[in-house]
Amino acid sequence: MDRGAAEKALVKLATQTAATWQRVRGEAFLGETILETGNTLYRFVDGVLSARAPRPARADQAPEWASPLSMKGVVLLGFLADAGGLWSLSPGWRPGSLAVITTNAQALTLTSPTVACTISRPERSRAETAARSSQPAAPATPPPTVRRPAPPSMTRLQPALAR
Repeated sequence: MDRGAAEKALVKLATQTAATWQRVRGEAFLGETILETGNTLYRFVDGVLSARAPRPARADQAPEWASPLSMKGVVLLGFLADAGGLWSLSPGWRPGSLAVITTNAQALTLTSPTVACTISRPERSRAETAARSSQPAAPATPPPTVRRPAPPSMTRLQPALAR
């Protein structure tokens, strides 16, 4: 994956959709998310970094999690993926995509290509599920349409301008 092309694509996408991605992130990464790159594991809770660890050499080895102060407040925004030159920023993970993280709305950082992503969502209580189901659903509104003005009639008589 061309890192320079990824960074250019991210800058372009970020300027167009920064506010939207802040909202999407809040819903997409509820619970615990663990990202794996070639060398590092990242643990996020509700989209905020809680710890990182070097990737263990063996699968049966437990990671040694640490919470460095320099990474306090790091937030997972989504994943940048390249599909044959067509870049996309998505809350859905794909193998090899780059995680997009930030410490504030101004500076974005890309991880190395990710090899795994696990999201463990919290279970909702019965009361919370019942409260959500008892709320009336918002009415569905169709998307806005663009209408062109009607062309001047070809059959209607047009008044002649007085000379």
